[in-house]
Amino acid sequence: MNKSRLISRQVTVRGPTGLLSTALTNADSRNELAASRARIVVAADEARRRFERDLHDGAQQRIVLLALELQNAEAMTPEGHEELREQLSRIGKGLAGALEDLRELSRGLHPAILSEGGLEPALQVLARRSAVPVELEVDIDGRFEEGIEVAAYYVVSEALANAAKHADASVVELDVRARNGDLDLVIRDNGIGGADPARGSGLMGLTDRVEALGGTMTVVSPVAVGTSIHVELPVGLPASRLPSRR
Repeated sequence: MNKSRLISRQVTVRGPTGLLSTALTNADSRNELAASRARIVVAADEARRRFERDLHDGAQQRIVLLALELQNAEAMTPEGHEELREQLSRIGKGLAGALEDLRELSRGLHPAILSEGGLEPALQVLARRSAVPVELEVDIDGRFEEGIEVAAYYVVSEALANAAKHADASVVELDVRARNGDLDLVIRDNGIGGADPARGSGLMGLTDRVEALGGTMTVVSPVAVGTSIHVELPVGLPASRLPSRR
């Protein structure tokens, strides 16, 4: 009997208090998870930025110097050595191609125009370079936190790449607006549809990035109708959740 009462008292004490404690613990865990995901995104962006700087200051500069030396060697080639001159010219063209490849890779890692000019000019460049024609509408005022701009840029970049590679689309509509405290992106194509983030199209990683910043990303892609991506990113996140601009 005493043992029964003791158990009963323990259950009574742990009832509502235990539920509240569990709820608070779960909320703390979710907050810690969100903060952890945000830190991973920030760390990845910083690593990408350092790699871009290393490419620019290291490999690219060395190729430029080698190309200049090669031009000097070509200019100093004596008359009558046309075969050698042509060989040096071919090597020079190869170095120029390698340099352009590195520059393109560097721009893909962390586009300088995004850091220097902000989201709107960066999206305009993406639209111009897109293999699929883009109808672009942008209604934003000023700059956002770097993490927000980077996330928006990569969502658009991946969506345009998918539209060109997989969707067989003839046009992409891109609408970007700041409203109600959110950066709102809507990307629609008229392709074949059937996009599934779970199949590893790159959309899953973008969803993780967006959600780590407190945003949402929805993909609707009915077969034979096209794909629509809707992203909402909060533009008022605390600075501690986002990378600082450099």
